[in-house]
Amino acid sequence: MKHLLNVDPLIMGLYSVLSIFGLVMIYSASSYYALANQGNSEAFMVKQFVFIIIGIFMALGISVLPEKFLKEQKVMMGVAGVIFILLVIVLFTTGVNGAKSWINLKLFSLQPSELVKLFVIWTSAYIYSKNERSKRDWRFYLIPAGITTFFIGMIMLQPDLGTSIIIAGVAVLLGLMTGVSNRALAIWGVVFAGLYGLTYLDASIFEKFGLKAYQLSRFTSFHNPWSDPTGAGYQSIQGYLGLSRGSWLGTGLSNSVQKTGFLPEAHTDFILAIVGEELGFITIFILLLAIFGLIIAIIRKGNKCRNLFGKYLCYGVAILFLIQSGINIGALVGVAPLTGVPLPLISYGGSSFFASSAGIGLVLWAIRRDKESREQTPPPTREGLPEEEEEKIIELKAM
Repeated sequence: MKHLLNVDPLIMGLYSVLSIFGLVMIYSASSYYALANQGNSEAFMVKQFVFIIIGIFMALGISVLPEKFLKEQKVMMGVAGVIFILLVIVLFTTGVNGAKSWINLKLFSLQPSELVKLFVIWTSAYIYSKNERSKRDWRFYLIPAGITTFFIGMIMLQPDLGTSIIIAGVAVLLGLMTGVSNRALAIWGVVFAGLYGLTYLDASIFEKFGLKAYQLSRFTSFHNPWSDPTGAGYQSIQGYLGLSRGSWLGTGLSNSVQKTGFLPEAHTDFILAIVGEELGFITIFILLLAIFGLIIAIIRKGNKCRNLFGKYLCYGVAILFLIQSGINIGALVGVAPLTGVPLPLISYGGSSFFASSAGIGLVLWAIRRDKESREQTPPPTREGLPEEEEEKIIELKAM
């Protein structure tokens, strides 16, 4: 109980505020669709409320886990086995929107790939924290790279391009933040810039990497959705129309036109378009400040951690939120392809919210562990100092 009451107020506060705002917008964005398809306008809101309650307990539960448990390799192997089994099971399910990514659990649909995001962060943070930077070479990164590549390969069998991009981005950026050379950083920057440039020049090259036709169409249409206004570009255009209707102040909560059957996935991937339509650009700006404020707060907490494992956990979660938010926002404004990526803590979805909550739990754990280690380590005193250090202190005082 002592640990539960000692959570970081800033992180927990932003997490709670964003979750509550998301709940309100999910109700507004989904009410028409829920009433038409389930006979209850509050159906998705009620489910999301349950997800939030479970997510809060999940975050708090993870925050008090013993350090030995999180660093136990047998636990990691067990979790890896469970995730692998789930990723195999999902391949035999009924596909949704061209992908077999969900397992129907009645209350919600479990998306196993969401678990992979956190597993990659968890195991990578552990591996990086066990080795000093000065003793690393390129072979050291083969272990986390191998784990990441294996699971991405499993996810691409579904296929789920959006989640694969996120996991790859998290793995690469976390590796870069743990001490990769500036040369490696420059190389990765050129690679990502080149891949992005290909989407403008000739996106068809991605067919050689196994992309399906509907996935490829997302790469070829996001620059100019009006080239296919009734097909691949339809969702983007409807999102633009929602934003244009909302302008700066919005049309008012629950007054969206786009949610009444015009904008697909209004309460999930494109919920930000409904926020803009109903509450305006100003509210979008405030919302993004809160999201990126949470990301910055997590990074700052990570910078202060003396425990490398906790530091890298914070970095990993911050990177995850940053990439996921960036792709979601980028898809809405036309600088990224539509890959079905939800906005963390805002979009509807149990698996996504649980993954975000578990990430917050890891951050709270890192903060708590760092605080405890500082309390257990007494401040240095003059007693027992070497003679030369004692003399330096006397000289400084004399000055």
